[in-house]
Amino acid sequence: METSKRHTAGSIKVSEDVIVKIAETAAREIDGIFLGKKGLPAPISKLRSPVRVKMLGESAAIRLDISVKDGVNAAAAAESVQHSVKSAVQNMTGFTVTKVDVNVIGVEFGASEKG
Repeated sequence: METSKRHTAGSIKVSEDVIVKIAETAAREIDGIFLGKKGLPAPISKLRSPVRVKMLGESAAIRLDISVKDGVNAAAAAESVQHSVKSAVQNMTGFTVTKVDVNVIGVEFGASEKG
């Protein structure tokens, strides 16, 4: 699905997949978090993307599932993800981000890579 934005010179279309990719990239920049649940078998982990976008006109509502490394403050990491994702999506697309819901779905013990 694409979302359009009208300008005097024409319109701009942005695919929801592009917004998902921007959100994923912004979230991965936060230290101590992983998108989704690491270690799940591939068929299970691919059933649902850890990043989902719902577009309403020129506004986006974004939902992310993250896991945090052992010892990381989950609330602080989730808040950092919210700010990073909202800023990145708004700056790169011009669409308004109405909310970024972050669900902490797990804690990764002994995790050494981001992802």
